[in-house]
Parts: sequence; C-alpha cells; structure tokens
Amino acid sequence: MPRARPGPAVTGEAFRRAYAERFAEYHLAWWLFFVGHMADLRTQLGDLEDALPLAAFGPGPLAEKLRVARRAGDAGALAYGARPVNKGWTNARRLAEVTGIPRETVRRKLEGFRRRGWVEQAEDRSWRIALRPDGSAPLSADMKAANAEFVAGLARLMAEFRRIEISAQG
Repeated sequence: MPRARPGPAVTGEAFRRAYAERFAEYHLAWWLFFVGHMADLRTQLGDLEDALPLAAFGPGPLAEKLRVARRAGDAGALAYGARPVNKGWTNARRLAEVTGIPRETVRRKLEGFRRRGWVEQAEDRSWRIALRPDGSAPLSADMKAANAEFVAGLARLMAEFRRIEISAQG
C-alpha cells in the first residue's frame, strides 16, 4: 500500500474548523483512543488516579533530556527507556498543584509508587523517578507494554485523523 504523502501543515485554527465541520468523525476517533487509553491505564495501575501524579513527573525530566540530547546531537538519547537525566526532583505539594489531587492523597500515592520501586525520596522529602545503578528506570520497564499500546492507539488515532482530512478534501 503506498504511503500517504504529508500534506501542508495544519494550523490550530484550520484543525478546529475541520473538527467542527466533521465533529462526529473526529470526536468518535478521539473518544475511542482516549477511553481505550484510560482503560489501559486503569488495568496497568489498578487506580486510574495514579496516572496523574506519575504523569506530572514527566515534563521536567523530558524537557531536560531533550535539551541535553539536542546539545549533544544524540537523537538516540530520546528513545523510550533510554537513560533518564538525573534531574526531575519534585515534591508532593507541586504534584498536588499540577494534578488537582489533595496533597495527602498524593503523598499516599507516592508511597505506593515507592513500594513498587517506581519513585525514590531524597532526605529533603522531594521525589523523583527511581533509577537502577545502570541508569534505567523500573517504571519504564513496568510500563513498557502499556506504553506500546498507547503508541499503537495514538498511531491509529493519527491515521484516522489523516483519513478524515483526506476524505474531506475530495
């Protein structure tokens, strides 16, 4: 099957307009992806609310990893499961602010993640994703299957959005 050629970049406004014009198609595709992903997370984590504090750890270390990889010209450092950067410490208060989950609930969840080996706490009571001596993260290994399903679902969503876009053009 021939690969679709990339079309012109879609601006935010153009996408909003297309989404409104073909709402049923776009929204059904989005809904199938989103609900499926939430169900997968609930299955993997046991409690869907666990996903928020875990996700809140991500932006700082990912931004730092991207910055370091760009400076070094090392695209391989951006791969899933690649050695994380050693930054990314945060605290329960910040995670509560970002997620909207009460701080005591965040603390209980962090303790549960610590018992799973996913996070570690410093003496100053800050937290980060736990790392093994080789620099790998147990959380990455434990979530590998869920992440693969997420990426597969995201690929399906992007392909369906592209199909809708192409069908709208002609």
